[in-house]
Amino acid sequence: MTTRTNQLTLTRTAHLDDLDEVNAMHARCSLESRFARYHAARQAVTAREWGHLCARSNGTTLVTVPLHEPTRIIAVTHLLRTSVPHVRELGLLVEDSWHGQGLGTTLAHYTVDLARTHTLDCHEITAMTGSDNHRMLSILWGLHARVTGRNGPTVDTVIHVEA
Repeated sequence: MTTRTNQLTLTRTAHLDDLDEVNAMHARCSLESRFARYHAARQAVTAREWGHLCARSNGTTLVTVPLHEPTRIIAVTHLLRTSVPHVRELGLLVEDSWHGQGLGTTLAHYTVDLARTHTLDCHEITAMTGSDNHRMLSILWGLHARVTGRNGPTVDTVIHVEA
């Protein structure tokens, strides 16, 4: 993938041994970015959580690296199963120094395209974000997400995935 500033990146399936670099990326992210992603001030992902996120039975987790620095993770994208059949949940965290380059938008569109494949058997993608998370809301509106609920400072959305 190429960013708006012509930075080349590579997105691949996440592996268990990516945990240290994923947590290094979390450490490079501001409290604001981590709070926008998790709705909490979390600083790291535990080994147990990462194992859950990497298990193919739970969905798909992707990591993105700069092409010139293939061991530095700069984004993590999740498309996880929910308790509702044919519905997946989108999660996305991009390292602060890569904000504003279109990487989050590109990854979200890529993930929706991935969800359209028959192997995922996905009809809808849900995403929850803060009502003040303008970057993520802009991404979601670009994907034609519709608001399904508001709970205090949180906005719940759904993206219809056409087969």
